[in-house]
Amino acid sequence: MDNGHPAAGRPASPAASLIRKAFAAFVLLAAVVGAFLYWRAADHAPHAVQGQAPRGPAPVHVLRLAAQTIPIEPVYLGQTEAAQTVEIRARVNGFLDRRTFTEGSIVSPGQQLFQIDPRSFKADLDIAKAGLANYEAVLTRAHHQVKRYEKLATTGAATANDLEEWQTEELVAQSNIELQKAKIAQAELDLSYTNIASPITGRIGEAQKDVGSYVNASSDGLLAEVEQIDPIYVRFTVSEQDLLRWQRQIESGEIVSPGLGKLGLAVTLADGTEYPHPGTMNYVGVRVDTNTGSAVMRGTVKNPDGRLLPGQFVNVRVNGMTRPDSLLVPQTAVLQSPAGAMVYVVNTANQAELKPVTLGAWRGDMMIVESGLTPGDQVITDRLMQLRPGASVQVLEDAPATAPQAAPAGAEK
Repeated sequence: MDNGHPAAGRPASPAASLIRKAFAAFVLLAAVVGAFLYWRAADHAPHAVQGQAPRGPAPVHVLRLAAQTIPIEPVYLGQTEAAQTVEIRARVNGFLDRRTFTEGSIVSPGQQLFQIDPRSFKADLDIAKAGLANYEAVLTRAHHQVKRYEKLATTGAATANDLEEWQTEELVAQSNIELQKAKIAQAELDLSYTNIASPITGRIGEAQKDVGSYVNASSDGLLAEVEQIDPIYVRFTVSEQDLLRWQRQIESGEIVSPGLGKLGLAVTLADGTEYPHPGTMNYVGVRVDTNTGSAVMRGTVKNPDGRLLPGQFVNVRVNGMTRPDSLLVPQTAVLQSPAGAMVYVVNTANQAELKPVTLGAWRGDMMIVESGLTPGDQVITDRLMQLRPGASVQVLEDAPATAPQAAPAGAEK
């Protein structure tokens, strides 16, 4: 049945084919006309591209270097120790009668600490005194007999042998008297040892023997220890390299030192608190430890309130040495490169110039310049990453110089 549609496979009518071709020609014509109009409207003549205006000199802050004398204050880890430690020991055998001190308290010279039962020692002293009296009586009798026999010998009433016997008796009695005097002195000494007193002012530790214990004068006779803690010692070690460098710098005049006895010490406690009492150096080790390559140094620090105890770890700052004619640069002004440390300075043409430098010890946020710079150099302290060698700069107000600070532990080179 014919429903008005062309049958499948039947060729399109000539009218439809004509319409399609006309539409394609119209689209092509529109594209050509559009391209022609765009080309006519566009300005294809070459024209100059306006360049970016050149930047002016970069504004920078500088630090004008000036030679100055700075303190050299190396810091080391130290440990406190008693200035004197005395072992309180029994010097005679006996039983402890009493203890007369409070453990941990401060004791003074001559203060009684322990009492050993003195009765047996008093008896020995009495025996020695009685022996002395006996021999003194014997000596008196012998002396009288010698006088008597001397008279009898002159008249022939006594023989010379009788006289010699009494003279010998007199000499023996005299020697026995001297012996008894020595025994009395020993007995008095032993009796005095029963009263055990402190020989120094210091803090006494725990009692090692209780009242009623038997003590003796052997190696087991330790009763307590007294430690002198005012003043107190602070001991620390310095490497062999530091010792050699100090010696070399002092000999060359690079560092000025007042001498061992005039070097001061400042102590910082483990919690960062500054200890209020200064100290002085009093000892430098006479040898270098072959195991650690370091030498022992020691100072004395006042400790009137007993705040420092033996065995505490502290930081020790040695002061008194100075370094004249030194130059300092801020840490922020230093650039590090594989070739070493460098800084930017402003040259006479107001340009940034890169200079290699050799740096020494830290001084707070500043560093000592060993070589590479001279007094009067203007060191650029900011905008370092924006600079290039030869770049023009505009110097702003000089950056304030930072006062030298104490070097941290191990920072002194």
